[in-house]
Amino acid sequence: MPKWISLRAPLVALAALTVVGGSALTVRKLMASDHQDTPLVEMSPRFDVNDVYAFPSPTDPSRTVLVLGTSSPITPAQTPSFTFGTKDQELYQLKIDNTGDAREDLVFQFTFTGKAGKQKVSMRGPMAPNSVGTLNTLVGGKPLKGYTNTVIEQNGVKLFAGPRDDPFFIDLEQFFRILPDRRPENGPLSMITQGPLTFRSATGANPAVDFLRGINDMAIVVELPTAMLANTATNGRFGVWGTTSRARGN
Repeated sequence: MPKWISLRAPLVALAALTVVGGSALTVRKLMASDHQDTPLVEMSPRFDVNDVYAFPSPTDPSRTVLVLGTSSPITPAQTPSFTFGTKDQELYQLKIDNTGDAREDLVFQFTFTGKAGKQKVSMRGPMAPNSVGTLNTLVGGKPLKGYTNTVIEQNGVKLFAGPRDDPFFIDLEQFFRILPDRRPENGPLSMITQGPLTFRSATGANPAVDFLRGINDMAIVVELPTAMLANTATNGRFGVWGTTSRARGN
C-alpha cells in the first residue's frame, strides 16, 4: 500500500524536500495523515502505512531523518508481542525521487526475520531499484543488519525499527461523529463512545482529545547524510514516500 504525503514543516508526513547549500532543509505542502483507511489494512494492520516523515536531524542539519510508521493503533500492553511482517510475508520500502518525475530513483528496503522479542531487521539501500513500482525485487549490496529496538549504525547511516508513540493527533470520537461510516464494525476502534457532535477546541473548558496519546505504531527510522539522497541537478530537491507489499507468492 503506497503512501505519498506532502508537507510544509518538519515532523509531518511529506513528499518534497529542498536542500540549500548542502545543509538547510525545508519541507513543503502539507496534506494529511492516514490510519486504517481500507478494510484490507484494518484486518492486516502491518500493511497500513500510517505516516511518512522527513526532517533535518536535530543534532546535525547536514543529515536527514526518514520515518515510515505502520500498524497503529497498538496499545502499549500489546507492544512486546507485536512484530513487523517477516521476510516471507512483507516488504517495507521508503522511496526517493530526486529527479522530479514522480518515479523512485533510490529505494530503502526493509525486511524482518524472527519472532516477537527476537526480531532482526535488514536494510538495503539507498540504491537504485531493480524495477519501478510497489512490488519490487530486493536490490543487491550488503544489507545493514541488527536487532529491532536497538540503534544500528554503519558507515554514517543509523537505523532503528520498533514501537514508538504514534505522533499523529486526532480526536477520533469527534471524527466518527462527523463521518460515522468510517467507524469500524469490529475491533478496538468499534468500541469508541458514540454520541452527538460537540464543539471542542485546542484549549479551553472542552479541549480536543488526543486519541492516539499513549498508543504506539511500529516505526522504521533512518538517519543519514542528506548528500546520499539529494541530486544537484534538481537543486537538492527530492520526494519521499513509503510502501508496504506482500512478499511474492502471498
